[in-house]
Amino acid sequence: MTKNKSQSPSPSTHKVEVKLSFPVAMQNIMNGSKVRRTEWTDKEEYCLLKDNFLMIHRNNKFHTWIVSEGDMLAIDWVTIK
Repeated sequence: MTKNKSQSPSPSTHKVEVKLSFPVAMQNIMNGSKVRRTEWTDKEEYCLLKDNFLMIHRNNKFHTWIVSEGDMLAIDWVTIK
């Protein structure tokens, strides 16, 4: 009697963005990552910690980020490289 060995599936080559809540996104920023919301259409727009301030990179410039209530309630944050 021969047993069939099941093979595990190959790892996916598709890039999956893990969506984060605002507190987790902030923890990632404090750990040195850049984050953005998936709803933002400009792919060059992101947030980070720069000179001990929350900053947003928009239109090739850094601006002090005024966090909105919508940002705090959002669960569509992603970490970028």
